[in-house]
Amino acid sequence: MSISDLYTFAPLFRIRGDIITSVNDAYGEVTVIDNKHFRIMSFDRVFEQSKMQISAPWLPVHNYISAMLMSVALTPASQVMVLGLGGGCLVRALHARNTEIAINVVELRAAVLCVAQVYFHLPMSNSIHYQVGDAAQAVANDDGSRYHLILSDLYSANAIAPLQSSAVFLRHCAAKLRDDGWLVLNHSEQPENISQFSQTLLELFATVLYCIAPSGNVVVYASPSRIAATLPELQQRMKECGSDFDTDFAPLAQKLAYWPGSQR
Repeated sequence: MSISDLYTFAPLFRIRGDIITSVNDAYGEVTVIDNKHFRIMSFDRVFEQSKMQISAPWLPVHNYISAMLMSVALTPASQVMVLGLGGGCLVRALHARNTEIAINVVELRAAVLCVAQVYFHLPMSNSIHYQVGDAAQAVANDDGSRYHLILSDLYSANAIAPLQSSAVFLRHCAAKLRDDGWLVLNHSEQPENISQFSQTLLELFATVLYCIAPSGNVVVYASPSRIAATLPELQQRMKECGSDFDTDFAPLAQKLAYWPGSQR
């Protein structure tokens, strides 16, 4: 038995709570678990794919979600693409902040979208478009759409989707951004690592920032434009926008830094 199997099958490591529903598709299972004050979506009953506070569904729970939401301080954020729905944490928070925001959501698995709609209070609005499809194809589609934010949170049960590190994916995302737009990635790679991913970021984007959340997630912010604001000014903006989400962003905002080799 492999280490991953040990985690998956050992009761000690399983998420505790009441199983509300569990469905299977070609990619595996999608399980909803209620654990006291929270509702959790999991793909393996070990790792939390998404987490929602039942009494306040719009509040960000995971700190990496808060780090991704801090990006609204960088741009007008009225046209947004979300790659990877999960339980809809980003969509709920963004819609609660601004009900007029236009959001295009791309989710690979129909089962995930269905479960999120039934159990995770997904907002329904004429300005929000949900589609089942492949993120790679969605960003490669040159339909003329340009976004202030592309929020990419592409993960399997316990690992980042390799797509998020590919040069082709990053290039297509860059092409779909407005001049003042930002690509925001929930990633796992530390900035000190010299890699093709890092090199591609610096080739495609004039400004690259990052924030390491307490969970260890590395949230990357990349823009095709050079920004005039100083790092302390950006940190202050991110701190202040926490009030839009009823959340204290100050600890995360202080962790904002330039990716090595990017603009300073």
